[in-house]
Amino acid sequence: MIFREALRSLKNSRAKAVFYWLTFFITTALLFVYFNMEYASTQGKSEIYMDSFGLADIMQLLEKGNAGNLMMVFVVIMCAIDLLFCNDFFVKNKAKELAVRLICGATYIQLAMYLLIQTVVLLLAAVPLGIAAGYGLLGLMNCLLAAAGETMTVTVSSYAIAEFTTVLTFIVFWTVLLNCSFAYKSGAVLLAGGNMSAMKDKGSYGLGAKKYVRYLLNLGALVLTVLPLYNFFSGSGALAVSMVIGSVGLSRVISEIFLPFLTGLNRRSASRNTVRMTANGFLRQDLKYAGITIYLLLCDLMIVMTMMFSRNNTSLEYLLVIVTYISISILQSLALMFRLETDISSREKQFVILSQVGVSAKEQKSIIQREVMMFYLLTGGLIALYGGTALYSLSRDSLISGGQMILLISSALIPVIVIAVLTYLYYLQVAAGAKTARSEQLSSH
Repeated sequence: MIFREALRSLKNSRAKAVFYWLTFFITTALLFVYFNMEYASTQGKSEIYMDSFGLADIMQLLEKGNAGNLMMVFVVIMCAIDLLFCNDFFVKNKAKELAVRLICGATYIQLAMYLLIQTVVLLLAAVPLGIAAGYGLLGLMNCLLAAAGETMTVTVSSYAIAEFTTVLTFIVFWTVLLNCSFAYKSGAVLLAGGNMSAMKDKGSYGLGAKKYVRYLLNLGALVLTVLPLYNFFSGSGALAVSMVIGSVGLSRVISEIFLPFLTGLNRRSASRNTVRMTANGFLRQDLKYAGITIYLLLCDLMIVMTMMFSRNNTSLEYLLVIVTYISISILQSLALMFRLETDISSREKQFVILSQVGVSAKEQKSIIQREVMMFYLLTGGLIALYGGTALYSLSRDSLISGGQMILLISSALIPVIVIAVLTYLYYLQVAAGAKTARSEQLSSH
């Protein structure tokens, strides 16, 4: 009974299930390729170990450690994070459906089994195809290596398969754990439509009470924000670490400078422009909730850039880093989309209110267009700023060709453009649901 109902629910939510499946598919294919390439890249090379965890030791590991091992660990972590956001989006969109079952007497174990069945079905459909795609990608890698004059080829090894199976098992366990945790910890009221991502304004804990203190903190944040750009031009090997620090500064610049600017803009415009005012308000909410994924995307890309910038890689290692860059761009763009859409999915009531106060359907569509455009233009602009500066630095030092430069910048921006379109289409569905709810309210009266 549960199995049949789980399959019916999966069929009814095909669009969301496709993205969930796509994440499993990409993760499987990437892990299969990575473990085999990692095994090939480490043959005949000595490992670099860390005796301590100081900045100098970390930089030595990035500069001299085996690229295969570093990229493999990095990609596994990123896949787990992406699955976290993807799973969060998938199960929270089933909140009302699960609430009905909970109210009707279903136990938490039955809810967990309900989600588990859907997850297993998608996994069974994604893993074999992901492995097949991995075989095809390995063939493509060998063709690229041959074109570069390399005689070594990447083959499927039993050792790599054993590692791949172990990590894939961890990924499956991680996903199941997330589903069980969601079913167990979520109460009936929360599942019935409460905003599970309720946001609270971050307090300053007294540090920003005085105006001059806020000015000093904001000035420091601006310095931290431009620090990674300076490091690119200076050729510093601490780029990855400085980008993490820069993200801290960027986070404060957005929360303490950009968002108050939007608030002031809305107050000055008052009700003269409903579309702009509402879109700005929603953009504030987007940046508060999904901003962390923007910073994570930037840090991930810069870490991979560091692997290109500060190392003397072999052809295989360099290809592995390029593949990592493209993969991270896709995975983290998907994570950004899932994070944003998780919050958007709870805005049906807000659009009902907009309809009640006289905002037309045409104006609501304009609000969505403006909000999505501003959010992704900001994201793409930050990628272009940091990524473009990094690529210019590599080009200036003759470490990258024009064709490679175009490949890398397009690989970072194209996924953002694609998810912007997908987010817009999903947002329209949410607004349409609000319109239906509003019609039902009017008919009931």
